[in-house]
Amino acid sequence: MRLLCLLAACVATAALATGCGPHAGTRMSATPLEVKENLVYLDSALTAAVPCHQLTSDRLPSGRLRVLAQFYNDQNHTAECSIKLKFKDDAGRVLDETGWMPLLLPRRELTQFEHTSLTAEATDFVLLLRKARKERGDE
Repeated sequence: MRLLCLLAACVATAALATGCGPHAGTRMSATPLEVKENLVYLDSALTAAVPCHQLTSDRLPSGRLRVLAQFYNDQNHTAECSIKLKFKDDAGRVLDETGWMPLLLPRRELTQFEHTSLTAEATDFVLLLRKARKERGDE
């Protein structure tokens, strides 16, 4: 009887390990944060360490979209970050994007970031923030 129970437990474990759980295809269909959110922290530690106090956009007289963000560094040291901005059209296509730019956030200070789109067709944006990379040749 013990052997039968042990065998049943092994079969159940093997079935779960080989595909009775969530499928990889299910995860791939999830909407990326860049589609749903205007601000995406690529390093989760930054979410609490440098919260965004303000994130707004406005239209300039030229028709271009201007983005303004304010981050507060809650740490006792300078936060070395990189920031990237993508401007999108009504359909969600990226029209204009910056490269990774350095963003130094002094300790216990509010820092403002501002950038303007190159084209007047931009209607939306996504701001990406990550810890600064030490190696050369960032994307």
